Formats: sequence, structure tokens, C-alpha cells
Amino acid sequence: MTKFSYEVPIQNLEDFEPYQELYFALSFLCKRPKYFDYMRKKVVEGRKVILDNSYNELQKPEEGGELVRIFKDLGASMLVSPNDNKWSIKELESAYMEVVNLVPKEKVLFVVKSKEEYDYFQGLGHHKFATTYEQRPTLPTPILMYSYHFLGFINPMEIRRYVPFSCNTAQPLKLALRGKTMEDWVKEGYPHYKTTPDFFNLTFSKEELDLAKRNCQWIKDNLGGYYGNATHQVEL
Repeated sequence: MTKFSYEVPIQNLEDFEPYQELYFALSFLCKRPKYFDYMRKKVVEGRKVILDNSYNELQKPEEGGELVRIFKDLGASMLVSPNDNKWSIKELESAYMEVVNLVPKEKVLFVVKSKEEYDYFQGLGHHKFATTYEQRPTLPTPILMYSYHFLGFINPMEIRRYVPFSCNTAQPLKLALRGKTMEDWVKEGYPHYKTTPDFFNLTFSKEELDLAKRNCQWIKDNLGGYYGNATHQVEL
């Protein structure tokens, strides 16, 4: 079954606890004490926490050494290796090696954007991959079936078909800010609303909060019963 993590404004972190099946911590927010302390508390409680490199929000990934420092201070379960859409394979490898020299490979998610990258990093002995909402429509089916984590949520069908171990999204909350339900989103053809750093400084009104919770519950009700290959390993 795919476990969902919802990215939420810092002021509303506790409001969404009933819907968080794991936690997806953003490195740039971990530099703010309230956010770091909250995520650290989840680690102490035994919850799974994946540390992200913040590329999607900042369009610049956290530098590898700093990412590892946050990872160790937080005690997170896994981290997403630095990635940039403009980087060559060699640049990706350099950033990746900086991380895996300090963190066990099995705790590192590599963001794969092509079959070439997938083949190359499998050749380095890496076996845990993440795929982004931007690149998934162009990736071969076996890579999507192998993908451990989905960065972003395109539509319900991809979850039902590929059943990744986990997926992070802020979509239900961003819809609520527009006064929309998940049913509206489906009818409108799954428009994507990008998450910007300002999103995390918002405070939801009661009406927005209630609608956001309803949207998160919709995901649990509609996508909570799909189970896939526990290893997420498919040969290309």
C-alpha cells in the first residue's frame, strides 16, 4: 500500500497528523527550529521520516554535506540525494558519491529522470529510486514499477497502477486554498499547482483547514487499499 506524506504549512503541522502515513521533511525548512523540532519528535516517536533536498521548492538542491548534516541531526530514515534537472550524469554521480560516502546506500533515494540514468546508477549498485511528477510521464513503465518513492502526485491512476512505497504531495491542501475538492480536481483533469516556499508560511482558515482534511481523507478512502510488489524491483 502506498504511504502518503502531506507537505503542510508550518503553522498547521499538527493539524494533519491523522493523515500522515510517513513524513517528508524539506531540508530548507529544517533550518527553522519549530519545523526541525517537530520532525525530530516524529523520529523519536518511531515514525519514518524521509529528508528531501528541496530542489522542487527552491530550484536548487541542498549541498550534499549540509544535507547529510541535517539527516544525521534529525535521525531521519532516508534522504533524497541532491539532484538538478540541468546536471549531467557525472555531476549527479559526484553529488551522489558525496552522500553515499557518509550515508549507507540503502538509506539514499536517487532521483532518476531517464533510462540512461537508471541504468548508470544501477551499475553503481544503487537500487532505491525516486521519480518526479515532471518526468514520470516520459519514463518507461518498468522504472515506474521499480520506483520506491513518487515525488509529487499526478493522478490516482498512477498510484493504483504502480503502487510506489510512498508519495509526497501538497495537492489536497493547495486545492483547499482554491476552494476545491478532490472531486473537482478529477473533473478538471488533474491540474498541477506548484509548491513555492511561501506556501509553508501560510495559516489556513477554519474553512480551508476543514476542506484540506476532507481532501486528505479522500486519498485515504480511494487509494488506501492498493498493494504492490514489496521489493519494487522489476528488470528492464
